[in-house]
Amino acid sequence: MKHCTLYVSIQQHQKVIDAISEAFRDKSVEVSADGRTVTVIDKKWFSKSTVTFTFMREENDSEAFLQMKQGMYGFFAQIETRHEKVKQKLLLQITALNVAVGIAASKEIDEELFRRIITVAGEVLGIVFLPSGDMLDKQGSLILNTSGESELDDFMLNVSVDLIDRHVRTSESGEGRKARSINQLQEQGIPAIAHLPVIVGDEEAVIRTKEEIVQRAIALCLIAVYAGGIAENGNVQEEREFIEEIIEQYGAASFFTEKEKMLLADPAPNQTDAVQMVWMYECYWVLLWALGYKEELEFPGQICDVGMAVDALRSAGDYDTFYQHAVVRSKAEILDQADLIYRYDWACVNARINGRTVEGGLNDEVVLERHRALNWLVNYMEDKWDDVRTDT
Repeated sequence: MKHCTLYVSIQQHQKVIDAISEAFRDKSVEVSADGRTVTVIDKKWFSKSTVTFTFMREENDSEAFLQMKQGMYGFFAQIETRHEKVKQKLLLQITALNVAVGIAASKEIDEELFRRIITVAGEVLGIVFLPSGDMLDKQGSLILNTSGESELDDFMLNVSVDLIDRHVRTSESGEGRKARSINQLQEQGIPAIAHLPVIVGDEEAVIRTKEEIVQRAIALCLIAVYAGGIAENGNVQEEREFIEEIIEQYGAASFFTEKEKMLLADPAPNQTDAVQMVWMYECYWVLLWALGYKEELEFPGQICDVGMAVDALRSAGDYDTFYQHAVVRSKAEILDQADLIYRYDWACVNARINGRTVEGGLNDEVVLERHRALNWLVNYMEDKWDDVRTDT
């Protein structure tokens, strides 16, 4: 192994440079003028070796950094493991990272060099990713690998206080909404924690446009109908011919995401992928409410009324009618539901990682899909539909 990567959640990246300098204080350490590269040089009589630390910071290249984090999140999210609690905490840690340090050595990383790298990780409370797919903690212990193995019973999150929810500024509207949501959860017998942050407030929230919501609603309904047909009878050709007619009827060919287009084009869709798309009825249900086609968004304890959901679109008959009859709810109403589902989802995740049944009658799968739809509606992290996160 000649390379690995150190990931950190830290406000002042200079602290990482200082930790490297200290760990290699008996070597020659050169820091580039822009602070993006630190080179450690070990000169001996007949040989010379180098270790280069290359910095990537979220504040300098937010889009590339987000893509990197999403890739890492997806990599570990798909691993099956009996260490579910550790996995969930690792995934949460990944969402909080803001500095990545690529470490490349001119020679194989031996035991001594590896020990120094772990020393740096320990100083800045970082995690280390190896080419093998192993993720190590600040002491060099295995957090999780591709086989789902771990050396830990628990994993302590390390997030700079200055970075916690830095994308959301505390506001009067946000705090008031949080208080109302917590009160509602308590009345429903659902666990809630006071230190779960606020979501974006009315002052800064940007809700998706009517056109965006209408087009996404149509796409979700149609992809769910198509996936449901495949899951039920397995006749892909028949279902494709049927859905293509409806797509043309609503002029919806351009409304689908890349993942949805892949399912529509696949001659032999995976049954698991099809079943997952059937869950999009729950997301569509939320958008129907946001467009005024439903009077209220009921408690997420059971799956939606699929027949009613499909009829809302079918009875319109075409795009223009569906669009004209839609009235987007107020920003405050949508944010109220976004905050509430955020706290419902925390209760579901907390129950799952602690091996307990979800309290209060919540259906965790319904909650997850509603969370996805509401986060998209409020432009959470400005993610596109395929990349929408449901952080808790």
